[in-house]
Amino acid sequence: MGASFMLQREHRLTDKRDFQKVFHHGQSFANRYLVLYFVRNSEREHFRVGFSVSKKVGKAVTRNRVKRLLREAFRLEKGMVKEPMDFVVIARPSAAELDFEKIRQNVQHLLRNMDKPQPKRPPRKVPGR
Repeated sequence: MGASFMLQREHRLTDKRDFQKVFHHGQSFANRYLVLYFVRNSEREHFRVGFSVSKKVGKAVTRNRVKRLLREAFRLEKGMVKEPMDFVVIARPSAAELDFEKIRQNVQHLLRNMDKPQPKRPPRKVPGR
């Protein structure tokens, strides 16, 4: 596989401290399959993205497949990111069922709508409390 068909190393978020910064200082937007955390990063000239796929999604082969599809979707949709940002994408267990086109559509949906204000939902009532 040639380097032009991979998400370049400069676009990868790999350091644990960078993940924590995105989680603690960033905003989030989600759909049924993915959760996107994002924070602006004026220290860089481009975006960076990291992926979190838990064991709830499936065994190692399934988790690695989901990460590969997400990386490729971000590589193809990088033109939608207009300013330097750090992203963390969390795959929900239902993401394991998706093919590449559906993953790509969900990434497009997250990138298109991440800055739109979300309606405030009332807190969920937990039974027994």
